[in-house]
Amino acid sequence: MPLELTDQVRNEPFPSNIGNPYYPLERDVLILAAVHPGSKHLSIREIGQRLGIPVTRVKTLIHQSCIKLDAHNRNEATFNALKRGEINLNELISLDELAEILCSVDPDVLRRIAGYVGPNQMKSYAPEKGEQIPCKERRHPGILTNRERDVIILASQGLTNMEMAEKLCMSTSSVRTFLNRAFTKLGARKKADAVQAALKQREITICEISSLDELTFYLAPLGAESIEKMAQMLEEKQSKVPV
Repeated sequence: MPLELTDQVRNEPFPSNIGNPYYPLERDVLILAAVHPGSKHLSIREIGQRLGIPVTRVKTLIHQSCIKLDAHNRNEATFNALKRGEINLNELISLDELAEILCSVDPDVLRRIAGYVGPNQMKSYAPEKGEQIPCKERRHPGILTNRERDVIILASQGLTNMEMAEKLCMSTSSVRTFLNRAFTKLGARKKADAVQAALKQREITICEISSLDELTFYLAPLGAESIEKMAQMLEEKQSKVPV
């Protein structure tokens, strides 16, 4: 069955607070925990300074968010909040950064999404549930080994090291080793940074971590105009990549 977006997701630039399980500060803390100016995540202290609250209060708010979102850490909490529509991509990242992350996607895929979420709501553009995203092939040879790619792809799903170890049939220490090697190669310090870097460098592609209906859900709140703008950015970026 084609995906049907709710009116709230299609029309609202920001999630509604009606029925929202958060206090406003919990959302603010999650958003600041996810942003990374200069490729460096804000520390707990820096988040507190921006919000004008003590470090202990920041830790409490993150802990409360993790409980409500059934998450083990703040990265997983942010991922779950995005899936639930509690926060939107445009609160975490700029269009240019998002275009970098989506560099492996055919611009026409974004235009299809724009046509579906736009004012005309073209039903023929509706993605099927679980539909695969048509992606350009990732670059070869890459800097990551297959196992390093595996842990980064699973990290993008918000899995803990233990959960990754179970899926990959290896020890948690091996998972940590592969993660640390990937961090070093990608110039990242945290899982979320490594996932973004891997996407931008085309070590992994968005089609390996998301389906078309999921991507549509995440991009819909940006609006058709912004999605079309990203499609144009992708065309420009991809035209400059040597064949």
